[in-house]
Parts: sequence; C-alpha cells; structure tokens
Amino acid sequence: MSNINKHGVNMNNKQIKDLYSIEAVQDLSHEAAATISGGTLNFSDKKDGKGARLNNLRGSFRSLGSRFNNRASWYEVTGKTDWIVYTGVNFTGRIRRLKAGTKGNLTGPFDNNIASAMPVPSPT
Repeated sequence: MSNINKHGVNMNNKQIKDLYSIEAVQDLSHEAAATISGGTLNFSDKKDGKGARLNNLRGSFRSLGSRFNNRASWYEVTGKTDWIVYTGVNFTGRIRRLKAGTKGNLTGPFDNNIASAMPVPSPT
C-alpha cells in the first residue's frame, strides 16, 4: 500500500496524480510507441517502396477499404510483431504472413489486393 501511495494514489479519496508527473512516464512519439507495442505495417503503392506511402497500420483492420486495397504493391513491417494480410475483408481470402523486420514487394494474388490485416497475437 505504501508503494502505491508514493506514486500518487490515495486510497482514501481515490485521487490520482497527473500521469506525466509520475517518475518514468514519458510522452512517446507515435513511431516510438509503435515500436514498443509491436510495430507497424507500412504499404507503398509502387514496387520497391518508391511510390506514395500509405498510412501506417497499428492494430487489426477488418477492412482496409480503397485506401489500401487495389493499391498496395510494397510492404515494410517494423518492430517485433509479424502481420497477417488477407485478400478478403473480415480476415477472409488468401493469407500471407509478413515477418517482423522485413520489407518487400507484394507478389501474385497479394499485389494490389490487400483487403484486411492484423498483427499476429503474442503467445501467452
């Protein structure tokens, strides 16, 4: 209980200090937070990543919509988490696992045909 009180929690009136006033709490950039939380999946609309970068993905997406589908030709996975991409919405269709720390051109049925994506859950 004393350790909790030292960090701003008062069990009598349930008040909590401002998050950033607690020692060791930092304001992280989106990129740093993504790296810590498992990483991101990035796409480009041209081979070898030379085209326009499409938004970074963090978390699961049941449907990427036209922003990605029929456009993604290249990928890059940052961080330590693999991703699974699907040719169909709602995690259906053909499946491809993209390994953490890799990048490359999407080929075959996946070139310009990514409709949903999710990070691979960490083993518990």
